[in-house]
Amino acid sequence: MMKQQAFEIIERGYTLCENSGVGILYCDAFSRIPDIEHGFSTRLGGVSPAPYDAMNLSLTRDDSKENVLRNYRIFFEEAGINVETAVLVNHEHGSNVIRVDKADCGRGLFRESLPLCDGIITDDPAVTLVTLHADCGCVYLFDPVNRAIGLAHAGWKGTFKRIAQRMVERMKEKFSSDPANIIASLGPCICKNCFEVDERIGNDFIAEFSCESIKMSGRKGKAFVDIEAALVIQLIDAGIDRKNISSMGLCTYERSDILYSYRRDKGLTGAMIGYLKLRR
Repeated sequence: MMKQQAFEIIERGYTLCENSGVGILYCDAFSRIPDIEHGFSTRLGGVSPAPYDAMNLSLTRDDSKENVLRNYRIFFEEAGINVETAVLVNHEHGSNVIRVDKADCGRGLFRESLPLCDGIITDDPAVTLVTLHADCGCVYLFDPVNRAIGLAHAGWKGTFKRIAQRMVERMKEKFSSDPANIIASLGPCICKNCFEVDERIGNDFIAEFSCESIKMSGRKGKAFVDIEAALVIQLIDAGIDRKNISSMGLCTYERSDILYSYRRDKGLTGAMIGYLKLRR
């Protein structure tokens, strides 16, 4: 099967649940797995003022820390998870992946940040993995045999550096995970019709992922790149079966009603989170 065919036919589907004004997105495929809790926040239900309205979950925006921490508490209460269990990625748009456990709970939110990393993995059900997003991809991994999980922030630079594949490799190393058993899903990200870059970057993606259709023509000197396709390809290259890969299939740029987009809003925007937790 050609690579473009592989990523075109993965399962796509999401459910948006709104309670008390708080919106949480769930991947339909991951929602069928009883051993994990997962989700992706929306801009709905928080207390932040415009232009961060309303559920801004980034502490690096020009929004008060009090607002952001209150948003976290509102969101996690709605998700049914203790916010004190959260461990936040400390992303640098790279491919570093680190293992965390109960001793790391609260890092990046209530205490010091983790070392620089774009992926975090654990086999500890006391931990809730958290990544931040405002166009960048979100990669969820679950190994049902060894009961281990991974979550990654995947901007275009991290995607090009194969952050999703590196996370699979780290799960093999730390938890003896067999990629053939791993189940993967992708959260919302900027889609191939909206992510315009320099043509050189588009050509680099073709070379790295051996897929001509990963790049589409744009304005003179520009091109559009399919971040989701690059993530799917590297997950397959890592040994994950295509049938075990799914996506929410939502574009952050297009869905201004429920999602933040750094590019669409020219940086004056909040950030969302992906979260993933093992059930005890």
